Amino acid sequence: MFHALQGFFAPSKPAELLKFRNSFSEAGIGCVKVEVGFDDLSLAAWHIVNGILSSPRDPSVQGPTAASVHPGHGARLNANVTEAAKFSAVLDYRSLLNTNYKHGDGPINLFNLAVSGFLASYVDLATNKTISQLWADVLASKPVRNTVKTRAICVGACNAFNNAIKKALALLLVEAQAILQILSPHGLVLVGLPFNDVTYNFAKAWADKGFNNQTIGLEIVFKNKAIDRPQLFLNEARQSAIGLALYLGARLACAPQTTPHLKLLVLDDVLVGLDHSNRLPVLNVLVNRFSDWQVILLTHDKGWFDLARQRLPSSDWNCCEIYEGDPAASAPMPIVRKTAKRPAPALLQKARDLLLQGYTEAAANYVRQAFEAGIRAACELKNIKIAYKQDITSHQAQDLLNGLKTWPGTLTVPKIDWDAALHQLELMKDVVGYSGRA
Repeated sequence: MFHALQGFFAPSKPAELLKFRNSFSEAGIGCVKVEVGFDDLSLAAWHIVNGILSSPRDPSVQGPTAASVHPGHGARLNANVTEAAKFSAVLDYRSLLNTNYKHGDGPINLFNLAVSGFLASYVDLATNKTISQLWADVLASKPVRNTVKTRAICVGACNAFNNAIKKALALLLVEAQAILQILSPHGLVLVGLPFNDVTYNFAKAWADKGFNNQTIGLEIVFKNKAIDRPQLFLNEARQSAIGLALYLGARLACAPQTTPHLKLLVLDDVLVGLDHSNRLPVLNVLVNRFSDWQVILLTHDKGWFDLARQRLPSSDWNCCEIYEGDPAASAPMPIVRKTAKRPAPALLQKARDLLLQGYTEAAANYVRQAFEAGIRAACELKNIKIAYKQDITSHQAQDLLNGLKTWPGTLTVPKIDWDAALHQLELMKDVVGYSGRA
């Protein structure tokens, strides 16, 4: 799904679609297609064109040709796709590595990453060109001969690029500073993104001709101390916070704020190496700064999935689970299951589904998990204080229920009704075969 979305909304021509087909299917090449629906009820598809091509594994199996048709690149363009591609960002944990670890032991240089990556789609109003287009103009302006005219063209291209990248970096700095303050509020500050004008070196030999100052620095201060090698000094959580601040800040800097546009943000386990305390602030950024974006969170971490859907506004988000398909099928299809936006109701729905299929023991297990999730959520909602234990899983369910009994009630929920409901829960605890730990 990550590669499908990344390729579908790619600003430049993506890799061939066949590379992303179902690797576990032995039924030949088959039809490979990615289809996206928009709010105006229109559909756009990235697919393989009709034709004949033998499967590399089995020449007797015929399928479509390897040439793909893309709605954002080719003869017939889809305006929704091309617009969304300008402001989309499809990120995984490897994206964050580009801002720190891949620089080795040397100083951070974000030039190539910015020009070809997170600032590439920034549109300069003076030229109506993007940063990536302006940089392409610079490279194309390198003169074969150093005449007055060719030098002037080259200098003009450099000036246009320099003016645009300075504006983009100024906007990025403001957005990234604000996001970093949310993601890592304790002493980590983005001070600047220093850049000096790109200039032509006026060399005579073609092999020596090129452009100076292809550098964008990263000035970081941690607890009032300047950090010149953040990849060697900061821990993974803070480095990830910097990377996310740059990428997310660039999305806000590149997207026009005056008129609505189609904007997509896909995050595929970008926080896989971090604990939950460092992940939760990301949800705050998404809710507060990206409320008008289509945001897709992908994760294989069930705990993070449950925590995210519990903390995100239920009115704005849909939750789905994807399960492995039948391995015995010739073309096993993943099973996509829409689920409730809160863990306890979702677990109860799973139990109902399994019970209808005759899987009684499995259904009972999900009922027990729903019970546990429900009383834990109630304790958090009512600010119930529980005796500290180093291993939180050692809390007995009865401990949590006893804590809930201390809640004084309100005018809308009288104490007598609250206690009656808790009494029913105590009976249910025994009915569902509770094992002793919540």
